[in-house]
Amino acid sequence: MNNQQIAKIFKNISIILELKNDSRFRVLAYERVADVISNLTKDLEDIYKEGGIKALEDVPGVGVSIAEKIVELLKTGKLQAYTQLTKEFPEKMLILTEVPGIGPKTAEVLYKKLKIDSIDKLAKAARSGVIEKLSRFKKQSELNILRGIEQFQNRTKERNRMVLTTAGPIAEEILDFLNKDKSVKKCDAVGSLRRMKETIGDIDIVVATAAPKNIIDKFAKAPFVKNILAKGNTKISITHRKNIRVDLEILPAETYGSLLQHFTGSKEHNVALRTWASAKGLKISEYGIEKGSKIYHFKDEISLYNFLGMDYIEPELREDRGEIEAALAHKLPKVIGYHEILGDLHCHTNKSDGHNTITELAQKALKLKYNYLGISDHTVGLGVASGLSDQKLLAHKAEIYKVNKKFKGFRLLAGAEINIKADGKLDISSATLKKLDYSIGSVHSAFNQDEAAMTKRILSGIKSGIKIFGHPSGRLIGHRNGYDVDWIEIFKACAKYRVALEVNSFPERLDLKDTLVKDALSYGCKFCIDSDAHHLDHLDLIKYGIATARRGWATKNDIINSWELDKLLNWFK
Repeated sequence: MNNQQIAKIFKNISIILELKNDSRFRVLAYERVADVISNLTKDLEDIYKEGGIKALEDVPGVGVSIAEKIVELLKTGKLQAYTQLTKEFPEKMLILTEVPGIGPKTAEVLYKKLKIDSIDKLAKAARSGVIEKLSRFKKQSELNILRGIEQFQNRTKERNRMVLTTAGPIAEEILDFLNKDKSVKKCDAVGSLRRMKETIGDIDIVVATAAPKNIIDKFAKAPFVKNILAKGNTKISITHRKNIRVDLEILPAETYGSLLQHFTGSKEHNVALRTWASAKGLKISEYGIEKGSKIYHFKDEISLYNFLGMDYIEPELREDRGEIEAALAHKLPKVIGYHEILGDLHCHTNKSDGHNTITELAQKALKLKYNYLGISDHTVGLGVASGLSDQKLLAHKAEIYKVNKKFKGFRLLAGAEINIKADGKLDISSATLKKLDYSIGSVHSAFNQDEAAMTKRILSGIKSGIKIFGHPSGRLIGHRNGYDVDWIEIFKACAKYRVALEVNSFPERLDLKDTLVKDALSYGCKFCIDSDAHHLDHLDLIKYGIATARRGWATKNDIINSWELDKLLNWFK
C-alpha cells in the first residue's frame, strides 16, 4: 500500500469517528495523521523496512496505535478495525464527503434517506429536485451540490497524476541507479517532471550511453522494478514497485541536446518554437535543426537555443507564455535559483500544531545554511491547531528570543500565522501585531464566500498590517479549488501596502500558483517562498515552492526571503 492509500483510510476513519460522535481529539488525530502521511517525502513502506515500527512512530502524529495499524496495512493490505467501521458506514457513503460542501452528517442523511451511494446518483438527485424536499435542504443546497460535483470531477482528473513529492524521489532513485554505471554519459528526467509542473503523469527518463543493450538489461533487473510492460533495444517501460509507470529511452549522445529539449516539452512550447523556426526557413525536429540541405546536431540544449539566436530557456519556463519572444529579445528574467533562499518564514512549532521545538527547527535551518528562520505559529482563531492567544503569543515571542541567544550568526524571527476572519478582521489585536517581527495573514475558514465578499475580506486583511499573505488562493491540489477572488485588486493592494504574496511549498498547495505569480509580477508584487513546515522534514519542501516561483518568472529580487536580513527587516518596517 502506498502513502496516499493509507492516508485515505485514516481520513475515512476520522470521518466515521465524527459520525459516531467520538472524541474530538481522536477525530483530529486521524485527520492530522492522514494529512501528514499524504505529504511525506518518503514512503511508509521504506520507513518501515529501514527502521521497523519504531521508525514509523517517529513520523509526526503517528503513535504506537497508529503505527501498528500502518504495519497491518503494509503487510496485509487491509485493516481489520477499518473493515468493521465500514460495515456501519460503507465507503460508498464516505465518498460523498469528497464533494466540496458535503460533510459527514450530510453524507449520512443523503445515503440513509435517499439511498445515494455514488457521485452519479448524487448528481441525478440534485438535478431532479428530490434533495430539497428533505427538511434540512433548500433549492440553493442542490445548486451548491452540483457546483461541488463539478469541482470533485475536476479534482479527480488531478488525482490521476502525482504530486511532485511522489514523482521527484522516484526519479532521483532511478537517476542515481543509472549514474552508477560508467557507460552512462548523461541521464535526465524529462516531460512535466523536468518542468516541475505541480502534478505529474508517468515518469519519463532519457539516457545517453555507449552500451544501450547493457543499460536496458540492467534496468530491467533493477530492485525498484515491479514488472516489465515492454522491452526493446533502446526502450523499456516498467511498473515501479510503488505502482508508477516509468518509461526509459536511450538517446544518441551526439543529438542528446535536441532530444532532451524535445522530450522536456511542453508540447505548446515546442509547437511555438517550430512555428517560429519555420517562418525563418528552419526546420526543428527532435534530432536537430535543418537549415537548407544541412542538419545541425546539438549535444546540449544551450547550444540549440543559442543557434536560434535565443538565450537559454530554463525548463520551468517552457510553457509558451512569452518565453520564446523574451529569449529572442534577450529579456528573459534570471529566475530565482534553487539555493538562493536565505531563510524560511512560515514554520510551526509544538506550541501550536507543529511537532518540533524552536531549537530543533533552528538547528535544521542551520543545516540548510539559512541566515534566519521565522517562527509563525497559529493564532487563537484556529482552535483545531491549538492557536495562541495574544498573551501566549507574546510569551512565545520571548521564548523565541531566548532560544535565539544560543546561536551566533543566525537570527530567529518571532512572527505568527494570523487568521483573516470571515469579516476581514484579524484574530489578534493590532497592539500585539505591532510587537511581532512580522506576520502572515491567512484564510482558514468560510471558503465559499462569493467573489465580492472574499475580495473585500482579503483586502481588509492586507490593509491591517500583515506583511505576508499566506497560501493566497486557499487551494489544495486534488482536494479543494481556490476561492473566488478579484486577483487584480488583491495584487494592487499587496503592492501598495507592501504585503508579500506567499508561494507555499507544500505539494498539495503550491500556492500562489505559477500563472498567478507571473500575473502578480506585472503589478509590482513581491513574494515569500515558504515551506509551511509542521515538522523538520517539511523544511526540505522549499524546493517545490522555488520551482513554482521559477515557473512564474520570479527573480531573486522578487523574493523577500532571498534578501539579506537587514534588507528584509527594513522592508518589514
